Amino acid sequence: MDANQLRELETLCRVLYESGNEAERAHAQQSVLILQSSAEYIPQCQYVLDNSSSPYALLVASTSLTKLITSHWNNFTTPQRVDIRNYVLGYLAQKGPTLEKFVTTSLIQMVCRLTKYGWFDDEQHREIVAEVTKFLQATVDHCVIGLQILSELVTEMNLPVAGRNITFHRKIAVSFREDSLFRVFQVALTSIKQLQLHNIRGASPQQEARMGDQALALLIKCLSFDFIGTNPDESSEETGSLQVPTSWRAVVQDPDTIQLLFDFYQTTSPPNSSKCLEALMLFASVRRNLFSPDKERSVYLGHLLKGICTILRAQEGLSDQQNYHEFCRLIGRLKSNYQLSELMKTESFQEWMDLTPDFTIKSFRQWQWSANSTHYLLALWARLVAALPYVRADSVPGSPNSGAMNFLDTRVPQIIQAYVQSRLDSAEQCALDDTLDNPLDDEGGLYEQLEKLPTLCHFNYRQTGEYIVSVLDPILNQYAEACSILDQSGGAAIPPQQQQQLESMENQTAWLVYAIGAIIGGQTYSSTSTEGDEVVDADLSQRVFRAMQLTEHRIIASGGQTKPSVHFELSLLYYFSSFRKSYIGEQHGMPSAPTPSSSMQPASAGAASSPIMAPSESAMSSKHKAYLRMFERLGLGDHTLVVNMMVTKVGNNLKFWGETEVVISKTLALFFEVASGYSSGKLLLGLETVQYLIGNHTAEEFPFLAVPANTRHRTTFHSTIARLIFTTAFDESSERFERFMEPIENVLNQLLQTPNYRVPEVREAVIGVCRDLRGIVQQTHNRRTYSCIFDLLYPAYFPVFVRAADELYDHPAVTTALLKFLQELAYNKAQRVTFDQSSASGILLFRELSSVVVAYGRRIQPVPAGKNPYGDTYKGVALCLGILYRALGGNYVNFGVFQLYNDKSLENALEIALQLVLSIPHEDLMHYPKVKNAYFFFLEILFRNQLASVVALEDGIFRQLVQSLHEGMNSYDLAIAAQCATAVDHLASLYFQEMKKKRDTPVKHALRTHVQGSPNMWSTLLAALLDILVYGEVNSQWALSRPILSLTLCSEEALTNYQQTLSSSQPPENRAQIEEAFAALFADVRPNLEAANRDKFTQRLGQFRNTLRGFLTIQ
Repeated sequence: MDANQLRELETLCRVLYESGNEAERAHAQQSVLILQSSAEYIPQCQYVLDNSSSPYALLVASTSLTKLITSHWNNFTTPQRVDIRNYVLGYLAQKGPTLEKFVTTSLIQMVCRLTKYGWFDDEQHREIVAEVTKFLQATVDHCVIGLQILSELVTEMNLPVAGRNITFHRKIAVSFREDSLFRVFQVALTSIKQLQLHNIRGASPQQEARMGDQALALLIKCLSFDFIGTNPDESSEETGSLQVPTSWRAVVQDPDTIQLLFDFYQTTSPPNSSKCLEALMLFASVRRNLFSPDKERSVYLGHLLKGICTILRAQEGLSDQQNYHEFCRLIGRLKSNYQLSELMKTESFQEWMDLTPDFTIKSFRQWQWSANSTHYLLALWARLVAALPYVRADSVPGSPNSGAMNFLDTRVPQIIQAYVQSRLDSAEQCALDDTLDNPLDDEGGLYEQLEKLPTLCHFNYRQTGEYIVSVLDPILNQYAEACSILDQSGGAAIPPQQQQQLESMENQTAWLVYAIGAIIGGQTYSSTSTEGDEVVDADLSQRVFRAMQLTEHRIIASGGQTKPSVHFELSLLYYFSSFRKSYIGEQHGMPSAPTPSSSMQPASAGAASSPIMAPSESAMSSKHKAYLRMFERLGLGDHTLVVNMMVTKVGNNLKFWGETEVVISKTLALFFEVASGYSSGKLLLGLETVQYLIGNHTAEEFPFLAVPANTRHRTTFHSTIARLIFTTAFDESSERFERFMEPIENVLNQLLQTPNYRVPEVREAVIGVCRDLRGIVQQTHNRRTYSCIFDLLYPAYFPVFVRAADELYDHPAVTTALLKFLQELAYNKAQRVTFDQSSASGILLFRELSSVVVAYGRRIQPVPAGKNPYGDTYKGVALCLGILYRALGGNYVNFGVFQLYNDKSLENALEIALQLVLSIPHEDLMHYPKVKNAYFFFLEILFRNQLASVVALEDGIFRQLVQSLHEGMNSYDLAIAAQCATAVDHLASLYFQEMKKKRDTPVKHALRTHVQGSPNMWSTLLAALLDILVYGEVNSQWALSRPILSLTLCSEEALTNYQQTLSSSQPPENRAQIEEAFAALFADVRPNLEAANRDKFTQRLGQFRNTLRGFLTIQ
């Protein structure tokens, strides 16, 4: 590269990052990506770094260099890798402080990637911390870069590498944890201490802030390290106990460590102050058995609580939102990681109990500000309340604060009331100002809060119930009055002010209905339930049903034109779902419903519970009494009438809320929940509303079915109705079943007569009928119901599906619905796809499935992938593989029939499937999880049931499939790894058995040819499996060890090569032990694949693994 080429590259990089023209950016991207195409471009990347002043060119050069080194790692010698690392470190030392931040970050990522990949190659890589210390001892700007390098290094070591197996990652992560992480942790603490003591000479306030930011970030990453390989979910707010190594004990236990962070919090400003609190939250999460003896843990907790009280007392820094959020996380962490009895033994507990309630109440009142932190506070109080009975039962010896717990009796009701009032205030203010973020819009945050309410509110349930009723009744009275005025207005337009008031009342009611639902749903009744709780439940539920009746009257009277707010509607559905959990079902004391007959008589509510169902007559009697008291107090009639009201509500929602997808989704979820209960399902089938649904599930009756956004909900809708029909006295000849299937048959008959499938109306019809049928087939759980549906569809209607696949192949919405339906039809769950011995239905079913897959596959293959390759093509390919996986493994087809009668159905299906999957670029195949899963599961069934067909493939394709199995065995996904290992076992077992035969067979000849073409095949597969066995996680041992015996029998040379490679990587003193371990592994193991021999060998492998891990030096 020369100066002119450099200027040209700089221009292209500027266009790439600054141009607003998409075509120009695309051209520039294609031009600069050539730097990542080959290892030959490494000198050019270094030339750019040495000579360019353009930050964009430097960024492209550094990212390209990182990509090249990662992709072509084996092309470099160890000295070359060390030289590149040292070159970048030197570059950072020389120019780092003057570079743009994004360039520095990119270069640091390169250093860390090189260090991780080369960790065991050269001692210099493992001395990275010492190298970085030189940065820390130079200027302030160099110190910041040094901390940033260490921070990125911890991140790199903590994250698995794409394309590398988990064994590779964990070997390095464990070595880094043992050799370097503690030193990095100490560097972070020392840097913070130096900042706190103002020992950084010549540093400006901005430089100190940057240094503090990096030091705290580094400390947080050290504490968040995956110490034991559990791969915690970083997106989760619940950290759990931190498994800090025992070697860290002295530093963690030292009171000065925590005090340093509290002191630094007081002297620094956001965002560094919030990071101090985050670090303290992590320190509060350290595992309890790190402390020895337990007294040390008590002292440690005392320091934490004292520091927290200092912040609470002065409210220091809590006016910053991020500080406040992290502080809430910190105090919430206290009760989740420490027992209440431990907290009570600390000196500061009384003060903490005095300050925390006021802080909580103040936080609730500032709802706009504390929205993301509210659930931490609710969780804290819920945990305190939940622990209270244990503390009262066991008085805490030596505790000066045991009387403080009586404080909860007065403070918990105040906290509940403050929370409820703050939610009502938020509803009122959001109605007046639509620019505010409504907490009801955040479903995740809402549910997090609601989960904590049952424990809190049941602390003194009667008092809480009375409070909620006292708040809800006036709102409902005002709402009823407003609705009455609107009804009298005769549909005139509502003035804006009145609309705001109406919305305010509806959203206030929604909050209270949500709270009532959470309280009722969180209390499961048993013989030990508090007597009288059901009366409070009834009082609260009475108000909810009243609220529902007010809105239902308006909706029906206006023909769906006048609807309440969506939040109000969703709160009702949430309540009904909770009510069902606690009161609908025999386990809750509900009387059994008689089995409805095909004459459709309503179910009787008076039947008594069967004594066979009751484990304890007294317990059942107590439940039943509570149940009757509840419904008597509710005043709406018995449980049958209440369930009928719920189902009528479902029907009205499906009729009138069709344009609101979220309401339809929640409504159908509720309907499915109620239908899924044994007793409630029988009860539903006797209701008039459900009988109407069975015969009228069309878009004319329920407009939501015609709304495109609701197409996926058609499956749930029909699945629910089918469940009711199939699980209660099903009779395929009954008028009920015929009425249910009639609308679907009408659509299929119309499609049979349709000349043109390329029009939108026909596409929508195909999508709809496939979604409906999929939902129905999902509920066929036995031979009788499945055969009933199959007989209805075959042979009359399968031409519709084949034609749709052939003519609408380029419409993903159609093909997805069609292929998902057929995937369900091919699924032999619970052995439902079972036909008579004289029936050819299993073979005929496979032929039809094959016809659809082949028709789709032949049409989709020539179509190039567009901007959305997954949606346009890959998803359909994955579904085709899923159909064949289920059909090939369903055990309802004798596949020999196809070859015997020269039927090409099986051959064509397998040929198309392999063409489809091999046409997908390997990178894409691995990138999309659903495609990857479908591919590997298909490979396993192919190697299990159709191995002769696999062996007969061309050598190039066969080699590609075996290479895929090798990659799959190294997958992080244990299911994929196990499937691939099983497939390898099938292949190796076949090879071993065939090679023993004296006569030559086509399979034997083909296998020998493949092995000659890939002489290292057995060695590569065996080495991968033994690496996983020795270095991998214990939970994968059995699944991945089965092929080791069969592979060893295929090639003793492969085993010898692995043993020699392993020995050569170890110190001389370990080599004799390795030889002994291998000898013990194969002692008394016979050269056959009989089950007993396999089991003996698998047990030996466990001992072999433990023996090697006891002395191996991991390199």
